[in-house]
Formats: sequence, structure tokens, C-alpha cells
Amino acid sequence: MAAMTTALTEFSDTGNSRTYTSTGHVVSKPKLVLQKRRVPSGDGTVAEDTITVLHGCEDSAGDILSSKVGFSVTIRRPIDSISADVSAALAVFRDIVAGDEFANTVDTQEYLT
Repeated sequence: MAAMTTALTEFSDTGNSRTYTSTGHVVSKPKLVLQKRRVPSGDGTVAEDTITVLHGCEDSAGDILSSKVGFSVTIRRPIDSISADVSAALAVFRDIVAGDEFANTVDTQEYLT
């Protein structure tokens, strides 16, 4: 697998939740990555991770908007699943996100083709 190229700096850690800032982060126009996890507690339970990217943005006049751009992914996997099944699902997800169709969906809200 390729190494992550985005530089993250840990901002806070509350046990099962961490907040990171990325390059260019300022309070008025934040660039944050939030990672949360739910650790399974026994047989038949599900591990869950959520990663959210939030970026402040501005309008065409350069004014900072109160709303932010947000991307979020939730990963759920039964604790007793085999790694080949998790890897297969991850491969499909990576293929979708890396494709031009996904970028088009982000820009237009059209369904994947």
C-alpha cells in the first residue's frame, strides 16, 4: 500500500477519538481530520472506525462560509470476519474513490456510472 501523503498533526486525543489538523489549518478556515473508533467487546461484535475530513471554505468573493466541506467514511467489520473479505471490500471502496466517476459525483451529485 502507498504511504499517506497528507501531513497530519495531532490536536487532541480523548481515548477513542482523535482530532488532527492538516497543512494550512487556521481557526477561521479549519482543515481537520476526525478519527473515532469503537472497539469490539466480544464474539459476534463489530469493530467500527469513522474518519471525517472537514475543510473550511469561501465563496467566490473570498468571504469565509460558515458551512464546511465534509467527507466521511465509516468502516464496519465483524470481529470474526476473515481478512480476505475485509480486503476485498476495501479494494472496491478504493477503486470507487480513486475513479473519475466519484469525482463527478462530488461535483454534480450524479450517481456512479
